[in-house]
Amino acid sequence: MTLNEIIKIINGKTNINSDIIINNIKTDSRKIEKGDIFIALKGPKYDGHNYVDEAIKKGAIASITEYDINNSIVVKDTYEVLYILGNYIRKKYNIPLIAITGSNGKTTTKELLAHILTTKYNVLKNESSKNNLIGVSDTLFRLNSEHDLIVMELGTNHLGEINYLSKLCKPTTALITNIGSSHLEYFKTKKNIFEEKYSIKNGMDNVNLIVNGDDKYLKKINCFKCGINNNNNLKAYNIIENIDYIEFNIFIDKEYKIRFNTPGIHFINDILLVIKICLDYKIDIETIIEKIKSFKMVEKRMNIKKVNTNIIINDCYNASYESIKAGINYLKNIKEYKILIIGDILELGKYSKRIHKKINKLVKQIDNKKIFTIGKYSKSIKGIHFNDVKEFINYLNNNPINNSYIYLKGSRKMNLDLIYEYLII
Repeated sequence: MTLNEIIKIINGKTNINSDIIINNIKTDSRKIEKGDIFIALKGPKYDGHNYVDEAIKKGAIASITEYDINNSIVVKDTYEVLYILGNYIRKKYNIPLIAITGSNGKTTTKELLAHILTTKYNVLKNESSKNNLIGVSDTLFRLNSEHDLIVMELGTNHLGEINYLSKLCKPTTALITNIGSSHLEYFKTKKNIFEEKYSIKNGMDNVNLIVNGDDKYLKKINCFKCGINNNNNLKAYNIIENIDYIEFNIFIDKEYKIRFNTPGIHFINDILLVIKICLDYKIDIETIIEKIKSFKMVEKRMNIKKVNTNIIINDCYNASYESIKAGINYLKNIKEYKILIIGDILELGKYSKRIHKKINKLVKQIDNKKIFTIGKYSKSIKGIHFNDVKEFINYLNNNPINNSYIYLKGSRKMNLDLIYEYLII
């Protein structure tokens, strides 16, 4: 696109008049390169308008702002520009887009799906778990004529976000991994969470939906379902969970064995969703099986590392009641001594105390263990409690852990990754 085309698309006010072809559209001034356009976004902790001069010095040919700075392109709302430009580019390159949402498992599903689809297609995907308006738009800004497919993760913590993002990126296929209690503070009920996730269909011209058929809410949808229960269209059976992998069988034209080199039965539903999509996109089943086996798990999600006499299970990217339950189900199979380090589950609002108390019933199922809790709400879990990560690391200085399986789980803002870094030194 040329600069003048962008000005026209967003209805911007400016004295700039140029048919120069722009390189990329970016929202991070640190990543600006010569020929880019910089969109200045105002957030709770930063204001992109303060970095317009920096962007220009780095080679930006223009900035899109909410007031005139350095002869910029002025608009009423720069966040609205993200939607307008992202949607314009999406429609310009009308290729298949697979959208993924759900309370848990979105990023793992996205990464595994892209890992397999790249054997046949040039795939564009979100970086990391950048799944909000900024992340989805930034991904679409990278779309070009060389791409064959888009795999897009859509996240939400407020009502209406999935509907908005779905209409922005216009999925051709959508996956819903599950309905959990994440962000219950904002959604109030799990039914509201279901309605939010289900709104992913609203941006689709022809609804092609694939869901986790074992989920209490999703199993009621009339669509293709994957899961462990017998009523699913694609089923897993003969399930084996080992300390460092899971195996199961599926039947398509004949029986096949699937091996996933990360433990956790809860991953099976996500894997089945991926298998279904890859089959739909004409990836042969032998390739799918091999790529599932070779997949490396996303950082801080059930990553297992042997350090001296300990085995550390780093699952601290984020947390919900459901993901803690899944982790505890895995720990039940381990006979050795176990250390559970559990940080707060955040964004539960008035449900915080109740949900943390429920974890006590889960940990009772594990023998041969010690529990450490960190944060404000995890006090409701019976164990040795610490107010923050720093306090716990000070404790470890005088009380080293040896000969144990160490499980780290908590919401991202609890910074349990600092404990992991301490333990692997």
